[in-house]
Amino acid sequence: MAGSMLPFVASQVHAVVEGIRLLEFFVTAPLGLHADIKMLRESLPLAESADLSREELQQRRTAFVELTDQPREMALGVVSSIGRSLDTLALSTGTGGSPFEESWVAQARRVLARATQRVATDIRSGAASRVKGLYVVVDPEATKGRPVFEVAEAAISGGAAVLQLRDKTMDKGEVLVLARQLRSLCESAGALFVVNDDADLALCVEAHGLHVGQTDLPVAEARRVLTPTQIVGRSNNTVAEAMDSQAQGADYLAVGAIYPTSTVGKGQRNPVGIGLIGQIKDLAPQPVVAIGGINGSNIGEVVRAGADCVCVVSAVTFADDPKAATSALVEAMLSASTA
Repeated sequence: MAGSMLPFVASQVHAVVEGIRLLEFFVTAPLGLHADIKMLRESLPLAESADLSREELQQRRTAFVELTDQPREMALGVVSSIGRSLDTLALSTGTGGSPFEESWVAQARRVLARATQRVATDIRSGAASRVKGLYVVVDPEATKGRPVFEVAEAAISGGAAVLQLRDKTMDKGEVLVLARQLRSLCESAGALFVVNDDADLALCVEAHGLHVGQTDLPVAEARRVLTPTQIVGRSNNTVAEAMDSQAQGADYLAVGAIYPTSTVGKGQRNPVGIGLIGQIKDLAPQPVVAIGGINGSNIGEVVRAGADCVCVVSAVTFADDPKAATSALVEAMLSASTA
């Protein structure tokens, strides 16, 4: 069958087979998914899809190990590559075209979708594990008239681990330029960059994540816009809301307002106190981010209550010296965590 294919078609078929072989090596869990990936290859009526000899298999495994230090990202790219080849082959319906039966292609797409979900979840879990330390929200309405980038740069220099851009005032084109600058700033510093509410903006600037509120896009809908590896955090004011966010697949859970606050229009939130932090920590494996009214006088008790990450706005952005304010908060968190 392979001999009757046009060279271009044969190259696409080869890409599919070799891509599946690589996925067999990189996607080993869960076992059921691994078995389904292997079955896709074995069920093809092609000589090149046959099992390799023990020696060939060992050589291939050694090569794959040395191929990349980002196996999950490589696997995700391969899934996309296989999908593109299948799309191309679907257009070749004449003589010398695709050798794949429609039933096999349909099954392949189902398995590849599961592989994407599994691998992307693993990648997001790694990114979500970086949601710790001090999380600073910058907003043009809360900088004392200073440029947002200036305040953000000071916060990152002071040790902020996560930076969120919240902008409800500027035109989208202006926000796009600023967001790209902040993304570059965070990437250079090894910090996470998160966009508030705006999924398409987060996608365009390749933000590490998106943050949504209870009345914003549901997590699943946001993921339809984002790439599979971008994390989504969600705000919560009660245990029930946090459990709903967890069920929706949120990668981190923001909890608050912990204390009374009026920053950037959040004065309507009822303070929940530090007790809610521990309650949610006991019920959810996702990182818990405490937010609302937190400053140098109370950040220690928030950390001791179990927050993985502490989010602030005015404690940094209203400070005369945002860098020094950030450094002081980071130090207070460290002292509380080691006390």
